[in-house]
Amino acid sequence: MAALLTDQFRIFSALKFIKALEGPDATQSDTAAGATRDRVYLFIGRPQTWDNENSPPQAVDSFSEFSGSYDDMISLKRVLASDTVQVSRRIDWVSPEQTTGGLGFTYDMYRHDYSPSKTAASGATKLYDSDFYVVNSQYQVYKCIYNGTSPSDPNGKPSTVEPTGTSTSIVTTGDGYRWKYMYTIPVASVLKFFSNDYMPVFTNDAVKTNAVEGEVDTVVINAAGTGYNNGTYDNVSINGDGTGGRVSIVVDGGKIISATVTSGGTGYTFGKISVDNITGIGTGQGGQVDVIIPPPGGHGSDTVIELGAFRVMINAKLSYDEGAGDFPVDNDYRRIGLISNPLKFGTTELISDLTVSATKAVIFSPTFQGNYVPDEIITQTRVVGGTNVTARGRVISWNATTKVLKYYQNEIDGIFPEVTGTQNEFDGSNVISGATSGAAGQPDVNFPAVPNSSSRTINNTEYDLGMRFNSGYAKPEIKSNSGQVVYIDNRRAISRANDQVEDIKIVIEF
Repeated sequence: MAALLTDQFRIFSALKFIKALEGPDATQSDTAAGATRDRVYLFIGRPQTWDNENSPPQAVDSFSEFSGSYDDMISLKRVLASDTVQVSRRIDWVSPEQTTGGLGFTYDMYRHDYSPSKTAASGATKLYDSDFYVVNSQYQVYKCIYNGTSPSDPNGKPSTVEPTGTSTSIVTTGDGYRWKYMYTIPVASVLKFFSNDYMPVFTNDAVKTNAVEGEVDTVVINAAGTGYNNGTYDNVSINGDGTGGRVSIVVDGGKIISATVTSGGTGYTFGKISVDNITGIGTGQGGQVDVIIPPPGGHGSDTVIELGAFRVMINAKLSYDEGAGDFPVDNDYRRIGLISNPLKFGTTELISDLTVSATKAVIFSPTFQGNYVPDEIITQTRVVGGTNVTARGRVISWNATTKVLKYYQNEIDGIFPEVTGTQNEFDGSNVISGATSGAAGQPDVNFPAVPNSSSRTINNTEYDLGMRFNSGYAKPEIKSNSGQVVYIDNRRAISRANDQVEDIKIVIEF
């Protein structure tokens, strides 16, 4: 038999991803939570150019790609649970004036039974692929309970009246549509999580409280039939596993022209209306009225499930040179990614800091007059065991005030001789030369006076260096190849500036 991994598993996985960032107890400190709380970091990297800057290469799912991401990584910023939300597709309510011919857009209606043989008006074969909900101009979200579907309009009618208001009851607009208010997106969440393609999903407490398990709100005439006795037939039972469901059916010209729920009842997971058995309706035939069953818990009881929020949006704002320069502003980057549970350099301890520097660094004397430039190649030659050894790297950032030079070394820019050489570390007081700038400075191996210092005083002003130095050098704050790279996105160059904030939104689909 063919197995099916349902969309509910995807929704479950999205929720678990967010919950893992909190751990069993969201009020605990990171120290107390330990490994029970996942740490996820957004990282930026790849300051060097692509072979074709206008066409970045597609990221490859391989360990080689993961390792390469660490080698030229620049900075990381922690993603907290408050930086995430489950999202669904953004479907705007569109005014008729914005549609072809000014007729309006026909939305799908909620149905519990979409399938390849029973498709939505849009052609979707699954509920979550259909356009059965909208967000209006006030960021209020509604589920379409009925779109005018009938034998004469099997795909429904265009919507011409925007749904508004926050009533917990189903509302009928002047165009015949019936809408269920679900929730309003808060302004803060609009700014943080609302994008061109996705919108955040929340559950409204009042709507949830008023939801009724198994209450039938809608019946649809699937076939009008012929030969029935004209008249109005009230209190027609909805047969099924629930109780109390009643409809009113109107017959005119021998055909069913109207079917309306007069009492939704409770507890229905399936239902049927036996048209031919209605008392007094006569000996007609072919009439069929479908009973639309609400989602588990009733409409509005669990919006995340009802709107199919099996995606998680992560929002990270990179502000200026935050983290005491962890995010340099004098270079650009071309790679964005996510890492889960990285370790501190030289330890087995999870990183918990809000910002992290992934670069290597060297510091020069406060009196050094040279200026290195971003992206240039730097080299240092020293004697090791009687043999000349040359270290090679590429500049990420230069701070002319603190005299801190940040750089990286990878399989291309970190080996000497090029192509055939090996990677050697920068070390000691020998001159470091800039290939483009011509700068040539000796590392200040006497800094700091106190080991693991991360600050420097120049002319009576103390500067936070953002990294811990020993004998003139600083290691990355992240252990290379620790944690798991779970997302990589290669992009065109994104420039940084000291007056700029980058608002990064990543959507992960489960």
